[in-house]
Amino acid sequence: MIAAYAPMIDPAVLEPALVQLSRYETRLRRVGITAVQPGEGVSTLARELAGAYARRGRTAALIETNWSRPSLAAAYGLEGRPGFADIVAGDVAPSLGVHPVADGLSVVPAGSAGAIRKATLDDGRVEDFLALVDDRFDLAILDCEPITEIGDAAALSPFVDGFVVVIGAERTRRAVAQRALADLKAAGGAPLGIVLNGTRRPIPKWLYRWLG
Repeated sequence: MIAAYAPMIDPAVLEPALVQLSRYETRLRRVGITAVQPGEGVSTLARELAGAYARRGRTAALIETNWSRPSLAAAYGLEGRPGFADIVAGDVAPSLGVHPVADGLSVVPAGSAGAIRKATLDDGRVEDFLALVDDRFDLAILDCEPITEIGDAAALSPFVDGFVVVIGAERTRRAVAQRALADLKAAGGAPLGIVLNGTRRPIPKWLYRWLG
């Protein structure tokens, strides 16, 4: 399992996750990055993990499924480009929503506001698109909604091999984190590990127990 604690997202923090991805890459094709609550660094971790994975000579697709707080278009200069919601809504061909941004790395931003309003994650086009991604890339990293919000992270459970969960060390209460993790498991989400963000102290014992 992936376990890390991060005062900021940097290569030293990413290393444990990258080691695990390399170790299990034959069975890990789709990894969701989520958090207990908003503002805990999910998009930052997803971006840097995808970039670091591609720099190792592999290919990665970074897919934004966080439709309530999209940020990847601005981060990669893809404003106005179609993305995941446009594909799921059937508004564009899948190839038009996948944008190469670096060697080995392509980004699928959230998509247009109109498509986000009508797209749903229970549409059959979600699995159809991810199957195409499986054929083209070594790994898909999904930037997901927080567990405690709309529930889209749980809704994505059938489509991913597991989740890395970001927990804000100084802002998320233990009871809230435990309840969110239990909810994710109850929805069928497989835990790959935890990034404890914002502390240099060791991971608490209760998190180790959850990691198993």
